[in-house]
Amino acid sequence: AIEDGIRGKALAYGAKEKGARVVIANRTFARAQELGNLLGAPALTLAELENYHPEEEMILANTTAIGMHPNVNETPLSKQALKSYAVVFDAVYTPKETRLLREAAECGATVVSGLEMFIRQAMGQFEHFTGMPAPDSLMRDIVLTKIQ
Repeated sequence: AIEDGIRGKALAYGAKEKGARVVIANRTFARAQELGNLLGAPALTLAELENYHPEEEMILANTTAIGMHPNVNETPLSKQALKSYAVVFDAVYTPKETRLLREAAECGATVVSGLEMFIRQAMGQFEHFTGMPAPDSLMRDIVLTKIQ
């Protein structure tokens, strides 16, 4: 997981609980190491992650804002590094297709947009505050028309 904040911590913890071998990467090694120590997981910088390929069919989860509007040309990893991943998740939801996801798809990975996480968070908040089921289709349609 490329970690930045609570989303990265939650994702890494959940993956570890499900039995995944988790590696934490961050632009700053100290931040990666802090979460890595909590989870008993190795820590890397993003530069080190570029050449980290211990096994086939790896999963990458980017929970940073790298690539979010207006910095849409930024990406946390090079296209070459993405060739090692079978699945790439990007928590960024604007734009709908980030450079990271586009390049991962070009490398043959299954990609998952942060838009789905964003929609489900909104639905959870709606249900929490109203006590009623969220109108799934309506909320999804609203978000999809507003986010480019």
